[in-house]
Amino acid sequence: MDDSIEQTVNLSTEQKAKSTIPLGGNFDEILSLARQLGEAISRHPRYAKLREADERVRGDKSATDALDAYNKAAEELSRKERSGRPIEVEDKRRLRSLQETVAANETVKAFMVSQADYAEMMRKMNDAIYQAISGDQGPAAEG
Repeated sequence: MDDSIEQTVNLSTEQKAKSTIPLGGNFDEILSLARQLGEAISRHPRYAKLREADERVRGDKSATDALDAYNKAAEELSRKERSGRPIEVEDKRRLRSLQETVAANETVKAFMVSQADYAEMMRKMNDAIYQAISGDQGPAAEG
């Protein structure tokens, strides 16, 4: 067993809270860089668009009603499936109809586009971090 792992395993809970076992670098520096990255993300236009779209959805009663109805029906189907009860054709039709209602709502559509753009940005950042960690010189991420 690795010495650093043994040290971690043998520490009491209180010791773990106070301990700063070396992590191969300055952990405070890594946390500082992570905070800086979080702040940069919070200033990025994709994040701003996502927040705005989220606020518009929350302020649109027809959007929230449609989403609530869809989520409730989806959860109901999931419960039936987990419990081994049959899922009726009518249940599937109702869920499909609610899904179409949600998808047709312009506020929800705009939110989904913003969410996809933001998720793509986060995936690219994750890829860049992974490349830096692994030493892989794959394609550079674009903003």
